[in-house]
Amino acid sequence: MLLQAQEVSITQPQANLLITGASYAKAWPISQVDCLKVTNTGVNGAVSSEVRDRFEQDLLASKPKAVIIWGYINDFSNHPREVADLTGEAAFQNVKAMAETAQQAGITPVMATEITMGLPDSFMDTLVRWINNIRGKQSFQDYISTNVMAVNERVRIYANQMGFPMLDIEKVMTNEEGNRKVGYYTEDYSHITKAAYQALDAHALPILQESLIKSFNLCAE
Repeated sequence: MLLQAQEVSITQPQANLLITGASYAKAWPISQVDCLKVTNTGVNGAVSSEVRDRFEQDLLASKPKAVIIWGYINDFSNHPREVADLTGEAAFQNVKAMAETAQQAGITPVMATEITMGLPDSFMDTLVRWINNIRGKQSFQDYISTNVMAVNERVRIYANQMGFPMLDIEKVMTNEEGNRKVGYYTEDYSHITKAAYQALDAHALPILQESLIKSFNLCAE
């Protein structure tokens, strides 16, 4: 059953901004945007279907005025390459369904693109990748990044069509080759460094301020 707008009405003076997703979202050290106190329900290792499964309960528990929906990279790392197209379709549909659920409940959905992977950049790693490219073999990191970017483009189009606020996190953290910028990933080539989160703040906070506070007037008395 879909949530009803009155079920998630805000009664406390300080409203909530919910962030939901997986480990990248969970580790984002943001606590407040203007009057909006941040509640973070990110879960390490979650795939988009798991985020969707708990989404309505997260909305009921936190009673947000807006929700940032960020995360589907684990969908591709947890499913075989042979079904990448189906995985991407499922990820997009999960994100879309969560946005629709939020909107129907009177909550502003904020869409977010996913980030790409970092790449080993030693001489030997670069040489091996070059040889594999000639042979038509794709590295794990390239596989993840390519499929993530394909879903990201669909999310951008959807957000634009619906008029939803958009955080284009891929653009913030990705270089011209489609990989995570150096300095923005940890030793596992996946998780996000402090510098990367600082870049995310610089990108996201003005957008959230403009869209949620000014355009949607979420901090009005």
